[in-house]
Amino acid sequence: MSNTEVPADFRFHPSPLARYPGGGAVSGTPATRSMGDNEQQDFYHYLPVNDAAISWGAYLTGVGRACTGPDQEYPPKGHPGLYDHSWSRGRVLPEFQILLISEGRGIFESKETGTVSVGPGYAFILFPGVWHRYRPDADAGWCERWISFNGVMTHRLQELEVIDPSRAVHLARDFDQLIEGFDRLLSRVRSSPNQNSVMLSMQVLSLIGNIIESMVDPGQFPGGDRTVRENTIGDPLVADTLNLIWTHSDRAFTVKSFADRLCVSKRVLQRRFHAAVGHSVLQEMIACRLSRAKRLLKETDLGIKEVAYIAGFPSEERMRVTFNRTEKVSPSQYRAAAMAEKHGGTSK
Repeated sequence: MSNTEVPADFRFHPSPLARYPGGGAVSGTPATRSMGDNEQQDFYHYLPVNDAAISWGAYLTGVGRACTGPDQEYPPKGHPGLYDHSWSRGRVLPEFQILLISEGRGIFESKETGTVSVGPGYAFILFPGVWHRYRPDADAGWCERWISFNGVMTHRLQELEVIDPSRAVHLARDFDQLIEGFDRLLSRVRSSPNQNSVMLSMQVLSLIGNIIESMVDPGQFPGGDRTVRENTIGDPLVADTLNLIWTHSDRAFTVKSFADRLCVSKRVLQRRFHAAVGHSVLQEMIACRLSRAKRLLKETDLGIKEVAYIAGFPSEERMRVTFNRTEKVSPSQYRAAAMAEKHGGTSK
């Protein structure tokens, strides 16, 4: 298969055999749901994926929405073999899925979670390589919405322990907003079923973030409240100062000018800032400029002098001195090492 050929399981699939309450099936136009749920229609679709989509870092592979009534067969037939599953054998996916239950009840099971009862408002995450199975209760059925997705950005969430197979199931907050997010995504896919785009991936990432945030309070799991700062900033003066630094430190501001703008003395600003952050305002300004310079050196081919100007250093020489003091290399050497690392080589 060529690099741009679409794998068979990711090809376009027409509307599935959507089951009516009476147990019959129709192909083509999906059936209206058997359990209400705002009279939405059953629908699923698997999107084309190629090397370009994979390079985006996060990409959608499938979406769906379905209701299974009491005593109806589950899962409905018609899905590609990669995604089909049965209760007796369970399933292992090569990618992530998130399911949201809006009506009915059932059970979810994996080695990491054990058997968990789920009902309206519950969401569960399926992880690549992790065995699982789930089904609605026969006497209740359920309505579900789901997305399948993958990419290095989503794997990074697991590496950072923001998501983990042991915490795959949870009652979600802001349920109505999640439903709206799912339905917007479904509508977009239905309107352009053969188009997988960067904008679609951005919409997927937004939905994934909202779902993860709604499932567990960030303080309840490792990594969830990870930020670029170790401590929460409770002093509003310090928070305002940080905002000014990271928004305006590319300009010729001084500590005195920040203090004047915030209507406090320089001494008060310095004292409260150091108490909250652990270093001086000037050190924060330098750190901000250094951070931006590093990114520009790594991610662009701008000249050293232009990088210094955009990052906020008063001169190219001042940036060079800062790099030599903090990184023990010059800006040019820093860029060369970053490029060598990116291409798997070593810098001389």
